[in-house]
Amino acid sequence: MRVKKLISLICVITITAFLGGRIHGLASAGAGAALEKIVEGEEASDEGSVEESKNGGMKKLPESLSCSFIVPEGFHASEDEPGVYLNEYYPLESANISYSVSKLPQDRVLTNAQKAAGESPDAGNVEFKYDELTGEMYETIQKENYEALYGANIGFTLESFENKDFDGFPGYLIKTSFTPEGSQTIHQISAIVLSKNKVYTIVYSRADDDDFEDVINESISTIHVLPKG
Repeated sequence: MRVKKLISLICVITITAFLGGRIHGLASAGAGAALEKIVEGEEASDEGSVEESKNGGMKKLPESLSCSFIVPEGFHASEDEPGVYLNEYYPLESANISYSVSKLPQDRVLTNAQKAAGESPDAGNVEFKYDELTGEMYETIQKENYEALYGANIGFTLESFENKDFDGFPGYLIKTSFTPEGSQTIHQISAIVLSKNKVYTIVYSRADDDDFEDVINESISTIHVLPKG
């Protein structure tokens, strides 16, 4: 019997943030524990309560070959963190950009209980519904992850959550902010692009006193997706 899972969160995205002169990588809503917390108890049969996506789900999306964007002038690739671009004056200027590509389907990370129950990690039995992400879902899981990393009183705030089209591919543009103890407020814009075979995530981070809002917005406007075939 085919197993359906309502995987409602964008998993396997990497978020970078600046704190105390270091770049911290956080495998957020997609670390095994966080993902299983979201989908726990959502298993159902073909006649179960899990509904199909209104737009036909991820399988109805076109396949993509690649996603590109223009890295702002003055930013360069990090020597230590693949997919991370730092300002040329880092660490004096903390602004950074991270880019990641997640290929679908991916095998699931099983808990010991799931392994004991004989569940398969084969993602072919999983129905991905990243296209059903909502602002409330994103805020809940990201707030939990950031508080686990930086502490409870960081004021994590979801400023806006926008459904956005990128060259015919659906996605999201999400603005958040948080203030780690002893640090400035960090502002982030996450651009997430969905396709049948890949999920692209570009995260722009800057401190409150960084004057990079305009160049970040310009870079976002250059995001393009090349369809496959």
